[in-house]
Amino acid sequence: MNTRDNIDLDSNLDGIKRVLRSRADAFRYNPAMEKAAEVEAKGEQLSPSLRMALGYYSDAKKAATAAGRDVSDPAPAQSGDRLANAYKNLGGNS
Repeated sequence: MNTRDNIDLDSNLDGIKRVLRSRADAFRYNPAMEKAAEVEAKGEQLSPSLRMALGYYSDAKKAATAAGRDVSDPAPAQSGDRLANAYKNLGGNS
């Protein structure tokens, strides 16, 4: 697979770049989608709607990665308080 998955390759290069940039801009880390990707990688079946959502999520993640953006979890749940970790990762004092 590559970052041109699910893109009309008959589009001009500028159109393809716009689509990829839009996907990269739309990417937000989602723990539920990451878990769904793990489940799918193990060969377990997902519902059609979850498979479709995972496809969009994966395409956006690939585009964000190709654009050099950080696609990791912004707030690792080490202390169990994801909101506090998110503020710490932003450089704030909480």
